[in-house]
This record gives sequence, C-alpha cells and structure tokens, in this order.
Amino acid sequence: MTLDTLSQVLKTECCWVQTYDTRKRILSLAAYRGFSPEMKHEIVRMDINHRFSKQIIGLGNAIVIPDLTNDGLYGLSSFPDAGLKWMVAAPLMTYRVHGILGIASRNKKRFYKQTSDLTKVIAGLIGTALNKAWLAQKSPASEKPATASDKKNPGSPSKPQVIKPAPSDESAASNPSPDKPATKAVEGTFHKHARKMKSFRSSHR
Repeated sequence: MTLDTLSQVLKTECCWVQTYDTRKRILSLAAYRGFSPEMKHEIVRMDINHRFSKQIIGLGNAIVIPDLTNDGLYGLSSFPDAGLKWMVAAPLMTYRVHGILGIASRNKKRFYKQTSDLTKVIAGLIGTALNKAWLAQKSPASEKPATASDKKNPGSPSKPQVIKPAPSDESAASNPSPDKPATKAVEGTFHKHARKMKSFRSSHR
C-alpha cells in the first residue's frame, strides 16, 4: 500500500522495500513495483556486503544517483538496462536500520531537489512501523486474569473462614470461661460451706 501511494504521489515507475534481519544478517526483498526480472534477480542476490547495501545498512546513509547511465560505483546494471534514469535509496531508520526504501524513474524531469528528503521521511515512517511490529512480537504473553478469590487475597491462597458456634447454657456451665466465673457453681459452694459452719457452731455451744 505504501509503495502504491509513493508511486502515485511521486509519479515514479519503480519502487521497492528491502528488510534487514539483524540476527541472521539477511537482506530480503519484501515488496516491489515496476521491477523487470533482471532487476528482481539483482536485488534478491544483494547481501549486506554489497557496496550498495553496505552504504545504507552498514552506515545509515542515503544514496542519490541522478544519472544511472553514468553510475559505475554500485554496479546496478539492470536498472539502466530497464530504461530507468535516476534512483534514490534511503535507510528504514529508527534507533537502528530496518532495511532499504528505493525509488527510481524513467523520467529525468521527475527528479527534484526535495525527492531525496521526502524519501528519507517516508523511509523513517516505514522504519517506525517495522519497529513497533518487532516490539509487539517481543512483548510478554498476557497474564491469566485473576479470579474473585485472588482479588480478595492477592499473592496468597484463600483460606476457609472458620466460624465457631456460640456455646449453649449447658456447655457454658460445664466449661466456664476463665474470664467469667460460673455463678451457679460459686453459689452452691457458698451454701455448702455455710451449712457446715452452722453445724459446727451448734455442736460447740
């Protein structure tokens, strides 16, 4: 979609995107428009050690070739053979180089001073999109949603709440609380002691 828009806006017959895998150090042709079979073959065979890709991927520099017929530095012979007159290639750049964006045309009049700067801007936008996609693939898997019990007690297993039944009067009498003496037991002991004292006084008159 980006290449279609770029071709329509700049009125260029040829454009392409190559992506670079930093781990495997592999340069791949991701998308292209207006390639001849020879051009595609030449670009596909290009690796990171090629002078063209080394200048862009290795150094992060853009390449501007106003006249492809007089270019002997990069050796892209298939482009002038297909009738293309000029070429601009820029790195897909964020904090690192993600690949190459290239455009070329058969019309010399369509090469402007702003063409190089515009290509760099568009290449930067594509690089940002690729970087976001790369970060999304590297992000950790979503965590398992917490249950209701986990929300109440985060980080620890839930324990059943034990509710002790209230003691009945009978159990309270047989098991008096240490904080509250059993009234009935105290009263019985007092009356028994009073009877013994009364009997003792009567026998010693």
